[in-house]
Amino acid sequence: MVAIDCETTGLDSRTAELVSIAAVVIKEGRVLSSQSLNVKLAAPDSLREDSICIHRLRPVDLEGGASIREALEALLALIDNRPLVGWCVAFDVAMINRYLRPLMGFDLPNDTLELSALYQRKMRYWQPDITPDLRFDAMASALQVPVIERHTARGDAVTSALMYLQLQKSTLG
Repeated sequence: MVAIDCETTGLDSRTAELVSIAAVVIKEGRVLSSQSLNVKLAAPDSLREDSICIHRLRPVDLEGGASIREALEALLALIDNRPLVGWCVAFDVAMINRYLRPLMGFDLPNDTLELSALYQRKMRYWQPDITPDLRFDAMASALQVPVIERHTARGDAVTSALMYLQLQKSTLG
């Protein structure tokens, strides 16, 4: 598996632009930080104060950032044909595909696993009388996973990977 996350200029995958992309390999019950990607892209024109307040990436922080082609080539090399997992992974894949399709002529073919859906299924099994809180921070807390560098692509990808591993255990402890 590979946990992925993107930081963007907005929440509409049709109009937002990518600011950063991160991915980390999950293998044999471990998060392999040595097999990861954390790319900041050149600042897009649509980068505004409202998105900067969330991901804390200012134009100056993105100076010398990678081109979208460089970032996508590095991402494709890392993820290969592995399934992708993430919180709101459909949004991240839609963002990546919006750039990938015109540049390389295809969409990501990888299977995806939505972390909140997996969490919800497991919580219904573990605690059927409780409606689970599907917010990222609430899920991490319930799973006793530290939230690492929230609202950074790398931090959210690593936290997602850790939550995925915790969900692979048979019970909450």
